Amino acid sequence: MKCVNIFFPTSNKSILSGNSEGLIFIEQYASKVTYYTSQYGSINGVSYTANNLMGPPSRYPAYGDFPETYVPRTYGPWWKETLVISPSKGKTEVLITGQDFVDILFQKPVYPYCVNVYETYNSGCVRRLWAGDGQGNWKLFHENHMKKSLKHSQIFSSEPHHLQFLTSIIRVEIDSSLADYYPEIDAVLLVGTETYPPFEESLKLCVTGLSTKIIGLGLHRLVPGFNAIESIQRLCFKYQVPAQSSTICHLSKLPEEILRIILSFLDLHSLCSLACVSTSFNKICKDSVLFTSVNLKPYWYCVNLSSLEWLTVRCQCLQYLDMSWCGNYGKLSSTDFSWFIKQFGKRLRILRLENCTFLNNEVLYWISTCCPCLQELNLRGCRDLESNAFWHLGKLHMMERLILDNTQIELPTLLVSLQSMTSLSHLSLGTSFVVHEIVRWLNRHRPGIISLDLWRNGHLSNHGMEVLVGLGNLRELDIGWCGLPPNGNWISLLANRCRSLEKLFLTAARTAKDTDLIAIAQFCPNLKQLDLLGNSYITSEGCCRQLQLLDVSYCCQIDAGHVSNWRRTYPHVSIKRIFINEED
Repeated sequence: MKCVNIFFPTSNKSILSGNSEGLIFIEQYASKVTYYTSQYGSINGVSYTANNLMGPPSRYPAYGDFPETYVPRTYGPWWKETLVISPSKGKTEVLITGQDFVDILFQKPVYPYCVNVYETYNSGCVRRLWAGDGQGNWKLFHENHMKKSLKHSQIFSSEPHHLQFLTSIIRVEIDSSLADYYPEIDAVLLVGTETYPPFEESLKLCVTGLSTKIIGLGLHRLVPGFNAIESIQRLCFKYQVPAQSSTICHLSKLPEEILRIILSFLDLHSLCSLACVSTSFNKICKDSVLFTSVNLKPYWYCVNLSSLEWLTVRCQCLQYLDMSWCGNYGKLSSTDFSWFIKQFGKRLRILRLENCTFLNNEVLYWISTCCPCLQELNLRGCRDLESNAFWHLGKLHMMERLILDNTQIELPTLLVSLQSMTSLSHLSLGTSFVVHEIVRWLNRHRPGIISLDLWRNGHLSNHGMEVLVGLGNLRELDIGWCGLPPNGNWISLLANRCRSLEKLFLTAARTAKDTDLIAIAQFCPNLKQLDLLGNSYITSEGCCRQLQLLDVSYCCQIDAGHVSNWRRTYPHVSIKRIFINEED
C-alpha cells in the first residue's frame, strides 16, 4: 500500500489534472480473497486459483496462459447447455449477472476512485465492479457492456470517479459468455482516498469527467443556433412519444384474465415498477400466478429479509426459486431463510442457492422437511456448510438433479443421502472424493444416470473405469483432471458402451490415443463437446466431424497447421488450441 501517483490508461490521464494538492490518493493491491464462485485450479493448489489475485501483478504485461493467474472454471456458451442444470424456469431478467465473481479484500478502507484489473488472457470479461462494506451492503462502481474477448493483455480501468462509500472489499463480476477461451486475471489495484473529497473538489472531478465525455461526443463543437438539449434528446430517444389518441388502448381497461397473461411475460423488476403505477395494477401484480418462478440472483446486492417479506403475499404458488449469490456477509440469516422456506417450500421443485453463506444445518433441515416435491437442488460453492448438514438431503425422495460442486460433503454422507433419491439422473460433484467409490455406488444403485460431473475428484483406478463404462445411459460425463489408469483401452470401451454421449471431458487424462478418438467418432454420433486438453498421445489423425466444441490445447503432437486445416474442413466446429503460451 502506498500513496503515490496512480496509473490510468491514456484515455483517463486527463482526469488527474483536476486534483487539488491536498487530495492524497492511496493505491493498494489485494491482501486477501474472501470469496469466489469458481476457479479452474484445485482447492488446495496454487495454479489458476483465486488466491493468485493477491499482491501486485506477476505476469502483466505479458499475454498468454499463465498458472500464476486466477482463472474461473467456465467460458463461452458451452456451460449453459449442460444437462446437470435444468433449463431456466424463471423469466428472463432485464439485469443479467455474470457467471462468476471474486471478492477481494484490501488492507485499508478508502473512498474508491478507480479500480484497475490486470487481465493477461482473453481480456474484456470484467462485467461489473462493486464496492462492499463487509456487512452485505454494496454499491455499483462500474458497469461494462458485454463484448467479445480481446487477444491482448490490458489494464481494465474503471472510469475515475469518487464514490461516497467507504470500502475495503471489491467484487469483480466476470461475464465470459462471449469469451473465446478461459479469461485470466493477474491482479487488482484499488485507488482511493482516506477521506471523501470536499464538495468543491468532488464537483471539480465530476465536471472534469463530464467534460471528457462531452469532448468524446463532439458536443464541444457547438455552432450558433444549435440546441444541445434537443440534440441529446434525439440521441437518447430513438422514437418520439406519440400524441394521445382516442385509438390508444389502455391496459387497465383490459379484462383481468387477458392482463394476467400479458403480465406473466414481465420480469420481477418490471412487475415491481408496474405495481407502482396505480391501485388496480398494484392489486393484480400481487397475483400469486405471476410468482410461480422467482429469480433473485440478479438482485443479490439488495436482497434481505424485507425482500422475503415482500414476497410473502405473492408466493403461495412458488415452484422455482433462485437465490444464488444472495444474503452474504450477514445480509440474510439462516433464521430468515428458514422462516421463508417453511411457509412457501411445499410446492418448490427447483431451488438454487449457489454461493450462499447463510446456509447451515438448520436451513438444510427445513429444506428437506418443507420441500417434499424438490427435484433440483443447487448448492454449488456453499463451502461454509459442514458435512453433517448434508445428512438431511436423504429426505428429498423426488430429487432428480443434485449439484454439490465445491462443498465440504464427505463420501459417507453423500452415499447415504443418495440412497433415497431413486429418481436421481443428474449429479455434479466437483470436490475431492474417492472417485471409484462413487461410480461403483452409481453403477450398483443408479445405473440409469444421465449426466455426471466428477471434475478433479481424484484418480480413477482400473476398477473405477470398469464400473464407469457400465453407466450406459450417460449423455454427459466430465472426468477432467481425475487421472485415468495408464493401461487398458478404457476410453474406447467407454465410447462403445456409452453411445448416447453428447459431452465428454477428458481434460488431462494423459492416456487418450488416436484409437480412442476413432472409437469416439464411430460410437458416439451425438457427441457435441469433447475436451482433450493435455493428452500428449493424440495426433492429427483424430476426427471432429460432428462436434460443436473441441479442445486440443497442450496436445503436443497437434500443431497450428493441423488446427488450421481442421477449421477449414469443419467450419462449424469451435476448435480450441493453445500451447506454451501460443494461441491459434
